[in-house]
Amino acid sequence: MHMKLPEVKRCCFCLPLRKGIIIFGCINILLTLFATACLFVTTELRKSTITNGSSLEVVTSTVLFSILGMAVILNILLLVAGCQKDATMFRLYNFYGIASVLATLIPTFILLSRLQTLEACVTFSAIVMQCYVIVLVRSEILKLEKQTKNDLESASPDVVDVPDRDTLL
Repeated sequence: MHMKLPEVKRCCFCLPLRKGIIIFGCINILLTLFATACLFVTTELRKSTITNGSSLEVVTSTVLFSILGMAVILNILLLVAGCQKDATMFRLYNFYGIASVLATLIPTFILLSRLQTLEACVTFSAIVMQCYVIVLVRSEILKLEKQTKNDLESASPDVVDVPDRDTLL
């Protein structure tokens, strides 16, 4: 099954695409550091009241710590990719983004099953924001690929493009 994602020309309908990606990268870093600090504080506060039934909460916190740690590192990668206009780094970030959205769904469902609706809503809003950033990054990759293709075509107009399935014999 092939699904077509929209191609976005501007970020939030007003900013240029690349600048919007850089701004979202900075916002993601700040929110991730804040979420990590809040998770650390709540984990330390709950550590004194750990019972046998709360081992699931410890595992969930550990998973979330690892996801948030990778988020900080790869959001820095997003900032570098945005500044350098590097399509390879953007692709790497997109793979991470999709994997982190899928990995974050499991703790979100655990939070919902524990009736922790505030935490689940915050996590869900982070998932929605990550999906928007994925669409922005994908649009920037398409824009960079078109620009590279146009640059190559204008640099060498006498080159003939032969598809791989055609033979020259």
